[in-house]
Order: sequence, then C-alpha cells, then structure tokens
Amino acid sequence: MFKNLLLAILLIFPMAAKAHSPLSSSSPENGASLDVPPAQIVMEFESPAKLIKVELKKSKVKQGNSFLGGLFSRDDSESIPLGESFLMSIKNRQIVPLPYLGEGDYLLSWRAIGEDGHVIKGELTFNVKDI
Repeated sequence: MFKNLLLAILLIFPMAAKAHSPLSSSSPENGASLDVPPAQIVMEFESPAKLIKVELKKSKVKQGNSFLGGLFSRDDSESIPLGESFLMSIKNRQIVPLPYLGEGDYLLSWRAIGEDGHVIKGELTFNVKDI
C-alpha cells in the first residue's frame, strides 16, 4: 500500500508542478534601463495563460538611489491607460501594446490564469532614460 501511495504522489507531483504557467521571459526584461521607450511589452509564459488584469504605473518621485523606492514608498505614481484589447486570450506569448512612454520609472503589474485555472501574478519594472 505504501508503494502505491508513493507511486501516486510521484506521478501527481510532476503534473502539479507543470500545471502553473510561470512567466519565462519578458521584453523589456525586469529591471531593464532603456534608451528608447518600448512600443509593447512581450510576455512569454511556459504554457498558455490568459492575462486578466494589467496595470502600468509611472513613478512621479525622482529618487537617485532606487527607482523601486520611489514606486513603492508612497502612492506617488501615475496610472498609464492601456486599454483591454490584449486581455482574455489564452496563449504562451502575450503582447501588451503601450502608448508613448516618456522618460521615467515604470511598474507593470499583471495577473493571469493558466490553462489549469490557477491564478498567477507578477510585476516588471523598467526605466526609460532621458530621451
């Protein structure tokens, strides 16, 4: 009986580990410092996922040491409208079109649902240098 239980656990565990759809890469990469503002954000998931919520904020605070400190210390940020045309479609590669972004520090927060129904979420930060 113990062998059967162990076998069941070993068979189920790898499937459960693959059930989620973590973000495998993004462009721009998290923490990137860009000379040119991106026209879009490309998110690659390990397996198909559906974006259900995406928010982009620009920090209004200029801090020399860390732009993350400026984004998280107070709510001194401006929401950037993104539209919704890219939401609710299930695929490995998600593309979020962006309006023109000026110089500054940005935080993209996202939430998605994997094929298995599990909610996954994350954040990306990037900086657009003086243009």
